[in-house]
Amino acid sequence: MTTEAADPVESKPPSPWTMWAWLMVAVIIVSIAAGVVGGILAPSVVLDTVSLWPLVVGAFFVAAALLPLRKRGPARISAVLPLLLITMLGSSVVLHLTGWEQLPSSAGDLVGPRAAGVQDAELTLDLTGRLHVTAGEGDLYAVQVARSGGSTGVPEALESNFEEGPSFIVLREVDGGRWFQTSGWDLSLAVGPNWSLVLASPDLRADLTGLQMRALTLGGDGSVTLPHPGDVDVAINVGGIYVIEVPAEIGVEVMGAAIVPGGWVETVDGYQSPFAGPSILITVADGAQVEIRQP
Repeated sequence: MTTEAADPVESKPPSPWTMWAWLMVAVIIVSIAAGVVGGILAPSVVLDTVSLWPLVVGAFFVAAALLPLRKRGPARISAVLPLLLITMLGSSVVLHLTGWEQLPSSAGDLVGPRAAGVQDAELTLDLTGRLHVTAGEGDLYAVQVARSGGSTGVPEALESNFEEGPSFIVLREVDGGRWFQTSGWDLSLAVGPNWSLVLASPDLRADLTGLQMRALTLGGDGSVTLPHPGDVDVAINVGGIYVIEVPAEIGVEVMGAAIVPGGWVETVDGYQSPFAGPSILITVADGAQVEIRQP
């Protein structure tokens, strides 16, 4: 009596899904590295990706738990691990770009004190990178460093607060190390205080429509949208190349050379808008290039 030997279990060839998934993992890793080297992504994206290592460990545990199914199930089960890694890598980049505060990249951000009780505030900032300014709420000021690559450092604040009088803030750029080099900052200012601002940047974009302004000094290059002056005249000093949008139907006086809307009256020192009431005085420095726009 003879006994036939059982046929050995043939190993399954790699699934095209698995090969494709591992290829995509490699592509994403190379893309992240290329984005950092090319200045598209800030170097801190590497820190953010590494900080999510528990997800990688979890992916390996899930893949190990599904390993017994590999022999008797569909071959594409082996693609679970690289697919989970793709999800982790993609999520880390998305969270980095959205500025999730739990990631290491948020260590470069800066939040000031609460704005409650502050009536007047003066802020000075001269930045080497791009600067975007908007109105915010709650905090007197807040700075979020950009998640794109560059040579700009991280913010540091010097503050002087007095019980009776304005709050003085000087924001300056300091070296944050090679991991925290970005293209610039996003600055938000509280809507409550009356602001006096000194801002300079080679790429300044400021939407100040929600703020109360007393004075503004501009240097560098960019565009600014001014708020309504309310009951107090606003003084603007411009030294640079700027497009300045002023509110409709308010008084605007320009001292110096500038491009102004049609219908404005030319004066001895510059130009005057045809509207009365609270006004904005714009002083253009010699050599500056300014265009005034009014809806």
